[in-house]
Parts: sequence; C-alpha cells; structure tokens
Amino acid sequence: MPGEQNVWRLSMATFHAFRDDRPKEEKWELIDGRPTMMAPPSRMHQRISGNLEAMFNNRLALVRPEWRADREIGLLIPGDEKYNPEPDVVVADAAIAMGEIYAERFYAVVEVLSPNDKDWALNLKLEYYRSHEPCVAILFVEQSRIACQLWRRIDGAWSKVDMTHSSDRIELPEIGDIGALGDAYRHTPLWVGQS
Repeated sequence: MPGEQNVWRLSMATFHAFRDDRPKEEKWELIDGRPTMMAPPSRMHQRISGNLEAMFNNRLALVRPEWRADREIGLLIPGDEKYNPEPDVVVADAAIAMGEIYAERFYAVVEVLSPNDKDWALNLKLEYYRSHEPCVAILFVEQSRIACQLWRRIDGAWSKVDMTHSSDRIELPEIGDIGALGDAYRHTPLWVGQS
C-alpha cells in the first residue's frame, strides 16, 4: 500500500485507551493496527442492519438456537493485537457472560456499506473475518441500491456470490435460507414490497 510507512499503528491497549478518551458519539475500530473512525450511521443504514438482525434471528431460532445475531458488537479474537472491528451484525454464541464486551468467536458478519468506507479497510476486514475458522459467512450489503456481496465457506473453501435482485435468497452454510435480499431493505425507499 503506498505511503504505508506513514501509517499510525497502535497496540490493542493503546487503541482502547485512545478510544475510551474520545467523545462517546465517535465510534472507532482497529484495523491492522490502525485506528479508523466509523462514519455516523444513516437511518437507512440502521434500518437495513435491523432488518438483517431480525432475519438472522428468525432463522437461528429454528435451526441454531445456540447462536444469536446482535448489532454493533465488537470482535476481539484472543491473541490478536491488530484488529478490533465492530461489524453491523454479528452471529455469535447466544450465551454471554456478565460484563462481556466483545465476541471472541463468531460465525457470520454483516457490514452495511457506507459511501465513505475505505476500500483498504474493507479488504483487510474481509481477510480478518475469513481467517477466523468458525466464520462461515460474510455479507457486504449496499445501502444505496439492492446489492450484496456474500462470501461463504463451504467444505473449507471460500466462494463469493454477487446478489443484485430483490428475489435473490440469502443462503448461508450451517444456517440456511434467512430470506430474500429485498427483505433486508424492508421499510426503506428501496423496498419493493411496501404498499
């Protein structure tokens, strides 16, 4: 990456101290040791995230009640000092401990893309998610049009599916069909099912 020698890199402890000292309305992620501020989410972004969280949980209640989808929780894999992302939706273990802040094990993640997302950060996050052995699905969902890039790990190999139609089904390993892509846009200007 050009100019990489000038990139500001932090340890996890330094990042947490930095982040905790910032105004609460700022949201930060650590991506490859780089503190990265997240854009404030639009209402469209929040609605899509909420719809996907509900779609996942409806399906998980039937096929994997030991898993649950939650919004805006950070990921922190033990031993990793370079990443502390906060995807929009995370499928992780339903059982949690009192005071638990981060998910250390996750099975699927959703990033609802914002216009100012940086390609380098998305590419690094994708590789981080794919490197986590329990993770079987990654969704990058557009908010300006009906579109999703879906990565699935099947028999140990990753494959990518580009979805651009409302009727495309979001079919995930170990979870199954969570619904039509168009349902992720329910109650937004892009939703074709509204009356």
